[in-house]
Amino acid sequence: MKKLCALLVIVMLAAVPTMAGDKKCDGNGEDCVKKMKQKYAEMAWLGIGYDADDHGRWVVSSVEPSSPAAEAGFEKGDVVLAMNGVEVSKENKAAFKKAYSKLSPGSEATYVVKRQGGKVKLEATLGHVPPELQAQWIQKHVKKYHPDMKMASK
Repeated sequence: MKKLCALLVIVMLAAVPTMAGDKKCDGNGEDCVKKMKQKYAEMAWLGIGYDADDHGRWVVSSVEPSSPAAEAGFEKGDVVLAMNGVEVSKENKAAFKKAYSKLSPGSEATYVVKRQGGKVKLEATLGHVPPELQAQWIQKHVKKYHPDMKMASK
């Protein structure tokens, strides 16, 4: 299984990998950082870490404390099958990414997860990506694609 960093974002990935600083941008580093900051400020966040299984479904590997996912009742080991009626799978990646891109902080999302052989419906109010996570994603991107750029330290 390929380890992916989430959002959620819902992100995930489907949409998450590109949102987590893994996508090369066009332009100089400063423009890229500015665009990333704007994007992350508007991005919905669920608060799970996950691995993708062979079918492209998310297998929850961690739940961020006090996150929308924690409040909704996500548990380590849950397999995310759908969000707002849109299937999470390799074959449906584009449709899922499109559906997720329409969400913003404060949006309600209903997830169907497989848990211990049954299905559970979880409802989450998505939040903002925490500033420290945004900074990690930006630093990862800068290090990979703009290694000569110096980031200001706090």
